[in-house]
Amino acid sequence: MADRDSVYNDPAYDITSVPSWKTPPLHGAYAPNARLSARAKAGIGAGVVVLAAAGMVAYSNYASAEADAEVRKAQIALDNSRLELEKQKQAADLAKAGQEETPAQRARREAVQACVAKAGNAFNAVSECGKAYPAVDAPGMVNTSRTVADGDGGDSMPGVGLVVLGVAGTAVAVGWMKKHFTTRR
Repeated sequence: MADRDSVYNDPAYDITSVPSWKTPPLHGAYAPNARLSARAKAGIGAGVVVLAAAGMVAYSNYASAEADAEVRKAQIALDNSRLELEKQKQAADLAKAGQEETPAQRARREAVQACVAKAGNAFNAVSECGKAYPAVDAPGMVNTSRTVADGDGGDSMPGVGLVVLGVAGTAVAVGWMKKHFTTRR
């Protein structure tokens, strides 16, 4: 059998004889002059509005959770200060019952009483005088008004960056949409 007699050499199977066809015309989004319809533009705009609203709701939830955490932290600090105050009251009651007031305690008590007398009928005279003359009876036992005052004030605003980023992103998106999707007549 000669090499031309093979079934693979049959002209019907010769792929070089297949004509090249004209490519079909482009339709839809692939056309060179494709433009979005008014309905599509409205849909994209509505999607952007929904996305921005969802972002604002998410930020609102985040800020609310952050505020709740700060309130809970303040409540825990207040509970701790009440516990310390009760410990100090018990220690004072024990000292009073045993008539064993130390010279440091006596000096502090007299100083606080003098401060309160000098302050008169001020609203927070007792707490201010307590802060001015802290009681240190044992290592680590400090007046509770000082520990509450030294706590975190909660003045930090961690969400400001998120708000600025969201506003800037929305402005850029609106500008881009306005530039690319406005109909020119």
